[in-house]
This record gives sequence, structure tokens and C-alpha cells, in this order.
Amino acid sequence: MRRSRIGRGAAALALALSASACMAIDTQTNKSYRGPLVYSGTRYDLEGAGNSLVDFNIGWLMFLLADLPFSFLADTVMLPYTIPKESARSKEHAEEVQVATERPSPVQPRTGEAPQATAERLFAACEKLVVAHDPHLTDCYSIDAQIRIAGGEPIRGADYKPLLREHLARSEAAYESVDWRDPQYQVEGERVRITAVRGSSARKERAPIVLVVGPCSDGAWRILEEDSVGWPEPK
Repeated sequence: MRRSRIGRGAAALALALSASACMAIDTQTNKSYRGPLVYSGTRYDLEGAGNSLVDFNIGWLMFLLADLPFSFLADTVMLPYTIPKESARSKEHAEEVQVATERPSPVQPRTGEAPQATAERLFAACEKLVVAHDPHLTDCYSIDAQIRIAGGEPIRGADYKPLLREHLARSEAAYESVDWRDPQYQVEGERVRITAVRGSSARKERAPIVLVVGPCSDGAWRILEEDSVGWPEPK
């Protein structure tokens, strides 16, 4: 028993001594990392150490504590790089969520393309964003779109976009899959009315959704109207 404990302790110590700013490097190079970039390794070590202490994961705790001073030093050295990068990322995020002007649409009309063909491409692009819980789904909507949800007052597209981002994040966190399917197209001059259904893994029945799509003032196609029962469908 004693040898076993000594062996586990030695293994944990060797793991801890092998650490050398690992978290600082990992958080700066890992594309899936979405946390703050300034002192990212230090933040990760401190948060992880607290969780390891609660879980009584001594080996990982020792690793993180050994890595902490190295990551702190590396984070400090990288400040001239991480501060402007964090600033640029914040600026990019602010641009993505702004609703004062139109964001680039996922679909641009092609020369000589029939309205229905453009509508089909727009629906397909937006449906992929729905399935992926991608917040860029909001770029499918015009800021002047009229959103009519059953039981509520009409919502302007600019006001709907923040709500939609919240719904997408909530659905993703709950591992809820959502999709649009079975579109039917009706050309109405420059615009196209799309009648489809929306499904959710949280609901047995599918719900209707009607979208009117067409060109905006910048020539790009977006959703101009939506009639639905909301996101996700109420029980």
C-alpha cells in the first residue's frame, strides 16, 4: 500500500515538474479557446486548480500549480501581442453583433439569377446556420425585417437579432437540435415567400414557419418577414 502511494505521488510530481507554461501556450494556439487572451494561461491555471481542488484531483492540481508561475511569466511577456489581439477580437465581436446597419448577407444575388433560385440558396445557407446553432444566422435577417411571432407584437429585425442569439446559445447548451425543412416557394415579384416547417428535438410536433425573402437596399438578399410560433416552439 505504501509503495502504491509513493508511486502515485512520484508520478504526480513528475507530471507537475514537466509543466512549463503549457496553459499559456495552449490557450494562445488552440482555436477552440474562446476565453480572454490577456493572461489566458494564468486564468486557466487558477480556474483549473480550483476545480481540481474541489474534485480532489491532486495530480492535475499539482500540474496546474507548477505551470502557474511559468504561464504567468509567459503571459506577461506576451502582453504586447495579446493586448492588441484581444482589442481586435473585441472590435470584431462588436461589429458582428451590431444592429445599427445591415451585416453582410450569407447570399449575394447572381447576375441573371431567377428570384426563386436566389431564395433557394438563401434558405439553404440559413438552414445550415440553424442546424449549427451559429449566431451568424442573424445575418440572414434584415435589420428592418418584420418578425411576427404568434401571440406577440411584431418585432423589428434589429430587436429580434439579440433575442435570436440568446435562443441559439440556449438551445446549443441544452443539446437541442433544430432544423428548417420542406420549403415551398412562391414568387411574389422581386420577393419570394417560403413556407416551411421547423423541428426541434425538444418537441415532438413540427411547427410552420413562413419567411419572405428579397433584396435589401444594398442589393443583398435577406429575410424581410417571418411568421412563426417563436424559437423554440412553445409546448
